[in-house]
This record gives sequence, C-alpha cells and structure tokens, in this order.
Amino acid sequence: MIINFENKITTGKHVLVVLVFEDEAMKSVKGLPDKVLEFLAKVRANKEFTGKKGDKIYTYIEDKNLPEKLLLIGLGKKENFKYRAAKESGAIIGKTLKSVKTKEAEIFFPVGLKNFIDEILEGIFLSQYETDKLKTKFTKKEDFKIEKIKIFTTVEKNIAEKALEKAKIMASAADFIKDLVNYPSNIVDVPYLANEAKKIAKENGYGIEIFSEDELKKMGAGGILAVNQASKKEPKLVVLKYNGAKNKKEKPIAIVGKGIVFDTGGLRIKPGQYMDEMHQDMAGAAVVLGLFKVLKKLNIQKNVVGVAALAENSLGGNAYKPSDIITMLSGITVEINNTDAEGRVVLGDAVTYSLKYNPKKIITIATLTGAVYVALGHKYSGLISNDGKIRRELLQAGKEVDDLGWPLPLHPEYKKAMESKVADIRNDDKDTSRSAGSSKGAAFIEKFIDKHDWCHIDIAGTAFTDIPKPYESKGATASGFYMLLKFLEKY
Repeated sequence: MIINFENKITTGKHVLVVLVFEDEAMKSVKGLPDKVLEFLAKVRANKEFTGKKGDKIYTYIEDKNLPEKLLLIGLGKKENFKYRAAKESGAIIGKTLKSVKTKEAEIFFPVGLKNFIDEILEGIFLSQYETDKLKTKFTKKEDFKIEKIKIFTTVEKNIAEKALEKAKIMASAADFIKDLVNYPSNIVDVPYLANEAKKIAKENGYGIEIFSEDELKKMGAGGILAVNQASKKEPKLVVLKYNGAKNKKEKPIAIVGKGIVFDTGGLRIKPGQYMDEMHQDMAGAAVVLGLFKVLKKLNIQKNVVGVAALAENSLGGNAYKPSDIITMLSGITVEINNTDAEGRVVLGDAVTYSLKYNPKKIITIATLTGAVYVALGHKYSGLISNDGKIRRELLQAGKEVDDLGWPLPLHPEYKKAMESKVADIRNDDKDTSRSAGSSKGAAFIEKFIDKHDWCHIDIAGTAFTDIPKPYESKGATASGFYMLLKFLEKY
C-alpha cells in the first residue's frame, strides 16, 4: 500500500473519505470542497449522519472535479476520541474500502485529528492483515487490496509524515509478531526464531548472543535442556542488546520471553481439542523479537536486554518425566511435578541469564497458564509482581494503548505452595493446582529473580483470539507488545 500527501483533493474514480466528529461545528471540516460540505450539512440536518462512532455513509459525488465516490466516517465525540477510538476508526476505513473494492482512496484529516494521525493510519494498515498467507493459488481467494491512499490535510506536513512513518513501523512489527504466532511449528521452529533474531540484530546494529545446545550444557541451563530433550531440534537461548539510553552505562531493563515453539504437554499430554493451538506457546518470545524490531527505529531512550528461551516440549522415550529433579542454571534444584508446566522452567534459566546484566527491572512475558484465561478471559493479561510500582506503570501503559492488564496476587501462601520436599522447589502445586494457577506459576519464576524489581505478564488468554477487536483479525493479537513499548517510552 502506497500512502502519500496531497495539498488538494484530486479528481478520479477513487473514494474520498471524510472523517467527522459528532456534533462538531462545520468549521472543523474547513478545506473540503463546497459540494461535499453541502452534502454533509444536508445529511446532518436530516439526521441521516450525525458523526457518531461507527456511522458511515457511502455514496457517489456528481462532480467531475472531485473523486467519484464519498465515504463519511463518524468518529464520535471529540472529547472521547483517544488511542483506541483512533485505531478502530482507521480499521473501519480500511475494512470499508476493502469491502467496496476500491484500489485507491483519498482521506481528509480534519485539524482535530492532529495528534492521532499515526493511530488512524496504523489501524488502516492493521485492517489489511491476512491470516491465509500460506494458501496457494489453488485455494486462495483473490483478496482485494488497497493499492494507494492519498492524504489531504491542513496539519503540518512534517507532523503528518512523521505520523505515517511511525504507523508503518508499528503495524509492521505487530504483523511480524502475529505471523510468528500464527504460523505452525513446522515453519516457525527454534532455528527459524533464532534466524529472525539475527536479522533483527543485523538490521539495527544490536548486540546478540545465541547459545547452542552444547553451550547450554556447558552453562548448566538444566531447565531449557530438560524441557527440550525429547525434541529432534536443539534448543537455543537468544539474547539481544539495545543501548538507547543517553548514559550507555545505565542499568538495562530485561524483558524475558517464553519461546516454546510447540507444547504437547510432554508426558502430561494436553487434551486433543487444544493441541492444535500449541504452536502459539512462543508468543512471549515473539513479543520480545517484535519489540527489538522497533526500539531503534522509534529511538526508545532506554537500555534494553531481550532474552528468549527457545525450546520444544515434545513426546518421546527420552522426554523429561514427572518426579525428575533437574538443576537449573542458577543452581536451584527443581522437582518436576508436571511436564506441562514447562514455560516457567525455561523462563527460570532465561531470567537467571538476564541477571548477568544487573538489570534495574525484569519483565517476563509468556503464555504461561490456562488459569489466567479462566480468571480474566481474553480481554486482560494477568500481571503478577513483587513490586507495586512497576506493575502500576505497566497497567497504566496498557490502558493507554488498549493492551489491557489486570493485577493478580502473589500471596506468601502461593510462594510456599511451590516448595518441594525433595528439591529446592517444584514446578507445580499438585496438591491444590486448580486454584490460583497463574499466581503460583509466577511464584515459581520469582524464585530466580534474586531481589530485582520484577513483573510477569501472563498473555495465555490474550495472545490469540476468536473475538478480535476491530483492528485485529482472528488468531494472534501481538498482546503485550503495545503495553511494553508504551512502558519503555514513558517510564
């Protein structure tokens, strides 16, 4: 899709899109041709179009000096128009243009949208995401694609162009994350993710370390190795390093993601009806990679270390077993009660490695527990923390960018429940495992945090959806990406 800016509305067989606030004075659309203003005044007077959020009118314009068609889009009340409304409005534009099969459109941005141009454009880009990229010419329907959009606005050109560039960067990263999570594990496997990390590092000049199976053995990363030991492909630990702070010696923020490319549950095998979704169990690692696609491009002024633990929890004669006791990278011994509680095990090693950088804050992100979906559904990620401040900041950041979180407790009894009689800790509370599962999973991870400020984001309920937001498609959502990016920008 090509997007450029025009200083006047052009003629042609394309669609003119006009964005209108509810009950806003006609002066807000100053700059539109008289023919369009007359039509807008008429439909408003007749209450056929009031500008309420989601209102649409699609019609022809009988004027040879104007585009052939007109699409009015209501934005709702100006005081309520914020981030979410802007992205949703952009998605409405994109989906409507696609449905009416127009290859070219021209969009009029009123001055009141000056601060939301990037979100609207991002919504347009996101609305074009396709989930059927792996279909061939034999089955794939020819989707109608918007080829060109012209933007006519009285907003300063440099501001509008900067907004467009940000929208492209954000949508590209979100689509990248969604592709990683949507694609099956025979495509997106451990080598694939490691190779994508290499590409990101090379493109942006980041530092990178990728540890092989032999290197993980020498390090003593017993958690990652145990989870992966039935897989035919070796595990990896990927570390990306970005120095964006003015003070290059400033302590970094460590963001640690779970990258289980397929989770059978191991010998605690998952129910059959859920098995085909288990390629998404690397969504935490995908978010880490997606963040590093944008940190330099958006000039995020923080030092950030990203750590992704990549493995496959497979079945086989050499799979790790319930009752096994493994030694983690930290030296902590773990009793394996549940082979399907593998995410916390690989995160334990990944967190331990992140301590090498003496981070001022650690954030872990993972599709950790089905329990978080039971507790919060598909709208909220669960946030569990040893530090109230970092959790409040993440919750506020998520609220601002429609990537919502909800606090869950880390009670001392939940921590005690992870103690083992035969090892230092156990990976599942088999006695009362049906209660507070998300909190207990996080309590396991906290054992490796070593008194650092830390928050865990459980995206098991939000990383994938069958009930998408207006700017989403069914499937992967890039949950956690927007929350973390806003957190890094703001705090």
